[in-house]
Amino acid sequence: SPVTFKQELQSQEAEEGGSFTLRCELSKPGAPVEWRKGGMVLRSGEKYQMKQKAYTAELLIRNVQPQDSGDYSCVCGVHKTKAHIRVNAQPVTFRTKLKNQEAAEGGSVTLHCELSDPGAAVQWLKGAEVLKPGEKLHMRKNGNIAELCIKNLQPQDAGQYSCVTGEQKTTAEVNVKASPVTFKQELQSQEAEEGGSVTLRCELSKPGAPVEWRKGGMVLKSGEKYQMKQKASTAELLIRNVQPQDSGDYSCVCGVHKTKAHIRVNAQPVTFRTKLKNQEAAEGGSVTLHCELSDPGAAVQWLKGAEVLKSGEKLHMRKNGNIAELCIKNLQPQDAGQYSCVTGEQKTTAEVNVK
Repeated sequence: SPVTFKQELQSQEAEEGGSFTLRCELSKPGAPVEWRKGGMVLRSGEKYQMKQKAYTAELLIRNVQPQDSGDYSCVCGVHKTKAHIRVNAQPVTFRTKLKNQEAAEGGSVTLHCELSDPGAAVQWLKGAEVLKPGEKLHMRKNGNIAELCIKNLQPQDAGQYSCVTGEQKTTAEVNVKASPVTFKQELQSQEAEEGGSVTLRCELSKPGAPVEWRKGGMVLKSGEKYQMKQKASTAELLIRNVQPQDSGDYSCVCGVHKTKAHIRVNAQPVTFRTKLKNQEAAEGGSVTLHCELSDPGAAVQWLKGAEVLKSGEKLHMRKNGNIAELCIKNLQPQDAGQYSCVTGEQKTTAEVNVK
């Protein structure tokens, strides 16, 4: 009598990566059977293992994958039993997660993680923003490994980066060590003429880095005297109407770096804007000689002929801003003569007559 199936195959579900067994029972022990998936005859090997013991026939399927889902049958002569297998795909997970990275400005970092499924698609994000590949960002997937390479790191590239697949996400922090700003071109020492203006200029290794200007230890503020400018990598200090007291060391400071230069202001020689005028007065009267200097700070000396005069009862000397005066009281005939006012190399002379 023909062999029949006393117990049919049972449809079942299996989990991806696991194994399962299909089993049926024949009406005769040891009857030869054939196993098929759809129309394809299966062969024993790593994937499939067939067993027969007395009336029972078994098919073991190892390491099941979603593509192993389908209809399986056991055939014995003209008889056949069939069952459906459904493989539940495992959700893709991260076998290794992203790790925090740190690199110097201008350098590069590579973030990488390993997925449980080489076929899974991934998306890279910075914060909530989806990243696109380009010159700066290079993304690649090699089997289970997903990588993001960030080139030419800038401070603004620091932040949280994530790799996402399905419902799963792994996140890591990228830190950028900013390179200190240095001076590509230092300040140059220079000379300036009193009353003119002078500009100190230096160049930084980065555009827009904040700087501070100092004279000696004193921080300078923008105003009528000083004007500070920054354009791209260049920093400038303009000093207007320079005076001898503006001579000294000036520095531009950026973070821990500093550049220094010396400014020497050449004082204009003091001149007489108005000179002494000849005077005449009666005996017993008084005269005042006066002149105007170009510099209110200039010191003067009064002479009669070649003799340096001293202040006293008779001679009264005073200086009021740019004006220098000599008053001679109680004039006597011997007070007549040439009087001079001297400053530096300059001299003005006038005649005093006593009637």
